Amino acid sequence: MADWQTRLTEAMEARSLSGSELARRTGFTSQYINSLRNKDRGGRLPHDTARRLATSLGVSLEWLISGSGPRERLSDVYPVYRPDDEPASGYVDKYPSRTEAIALLASVVAADVIRALLTVIPPNPAKDPGRLFWIDYAKQLARDYRRIQADPAFSEGEADEPKRKLK
Repeated sequence: MADWQTRLTEAMEARSLSGSELARRTGFTSQYINSLRNKDRGGRLPHDTARRLATSLGVSLEWLISGSGPRERLSDVYPVYRPDDEPASGYVDKYPSRTEAIALLASVVAADVIRALLTVIPPNPAKDPGRLFWIDYAKQLARDYRRIQADPAFSEGEADEPKRKLK
């Protein structure tokens, strides 16, 4: 596993940020940022420094510090709301991890699958089952969707013809 300095450099490169731009965003000096990247400060990363870097880079604190968890903060990609801070749109998903899963899947899964996923109620409706549950459920929905599309009974030509009565 790479060290935090390597992850810092990777996140900066992914966002095309120079040391001076990251310094401006964090309030640190560019010399301090460069010393962090060059491992001049040793292996220890103060928590407050890590938090400011992660926030400025749009990465999760856990990923920056330890390399575990998702790199991107999904709340930056797709807004996650709690029921008590409803957005102006009025839409709040009762299951925030479903919102995260949709953010991950939106560009690779058919819109019909996403719409179907939004209607699913988990086995225990009072508890959010977690992102993996929603991703697995979306995979099953996508498999079913492909099977339906491949079924000749659901093709466009068949849908327009009236059904014949069985004798």
